[in-house]
Amino acid sequence: MKQTIAHFLHEKMKINQRFIYNQMVHLKKYRPIMIGSFADDGSHPFPLINYYHLNDIDDFGRFAKEQNIVAIHAHHGKHAVEILPLCIAHRIPLVVSIRGRDGSAKHQSLRRNQKRYNLLKQHGALFLPVCRYLANELTTLGFPPEKIQVLYGGIELDLFPYRERTIPENGDIIILSIGRLVEKKGFLTLVRAFWRVHAVHPRCRLRIIGSGKEEENIRRLISELKLDPFVDLLGAMDAASIAREMERAHLFCLASETASDGDIEGIPNVLKEAMASGLPVVSTNHAGIPELIEHKRTGYLAPERDDIELANGIRFFLEHPERIPSFTKKARKVIEQRFDITKQIKVQERLYDEFIKRG
Repeated sequence: MKQTIAHFLHEKMKINQRFIYNQMVHLKKYRPIMIGSFADDGSHPFPLINYYHLNDIDDFGRFAKEQNIVAIHAHHGKHAVEILPLCIAHRIPLVVSIRGRDGSAKHQSLRRNQKRYNLLKQHGALFLPVCRYLANELTTLGFPPEKIQVLYGGIELDLFPYRERTIPENGDIIILSIGRLVEKKGFLTLVRAFWRVHAVHPRCRLRIIGSGKEEENIRRLISELKLDPFVDLLGAMDAASIAREMERAHLFCLASETASDGDIEGIPNVLKEAMASGLPVVSTNHAGIPELIEHKRTGYLAPERDDIELANGIRFFLEHPERIPSFTKKARKVIEQRFDITKQIKVQERLYDEFIKRG
């Protein structure tokens, strides 16, 4: 039997977390299994492969030997804290992916994360932030630098084939945005920016994919700005539906910002998907996003919470359509070189190799 990586899931993955699922099921060198704290009732958005409920494992030490488990990989910091005692008790190395809020050293997140990660910093074997920005945040939180390795998340390029775009001379111009409707995604800033853009380019429509607790506030602002006929809130969608929306869009915008509680992004996968598909992208100089987008070369970056400059970014592409192919071709190359899931799985396996050999 191959050496096994057991991936720990505290809860069911959400429909927008295919990128986590891919880091489990695409492993080649290691055999992946899944262990978790929820029943497999058939309602999971992705097929569970070799899934074991922790409550059904009587003797975890014996189970680990039978399964040839060489490490447990938790895909969120908060999940790692839950599985850590089991890893310590059975001397199983724990690998932890760090995404967004879990790695933040901003505002009240600093004290919260410092406190809850006390044991994890001592006993975790390998920490995999999804960008250099979060790697620096982990250092601020007191994680050992020698245990930190950046692992960029990869996307499935075949789902997002490149197509050269232009701004249509007639009909609707579709600006697309995707993300959970939460503060850090900056949708209120985006709606204000769209209001400015629409005043000059009335053919524009804004389509937003996602769901979340900020929906009521977003709808209220849309109504206040009298944008109801021009902004569509579409709810959550799966990867195939998102790919279809990207196919019909003309421009992509994500206005990420640091939330009041310190919640931050890593590098949003929707930006990678948009860049892969040939959409010109407008985003913000936030967290790991500048590691993906180079301002005025592969996209346009505005300061956080600056709806005026975000609107300028959107207008830049609307008013200079002849420059779009130059941007999008370079952007596609960035994704192919650094964010292809096939390449990133190999990096992931190499990182497993290195710490397992150190033993």
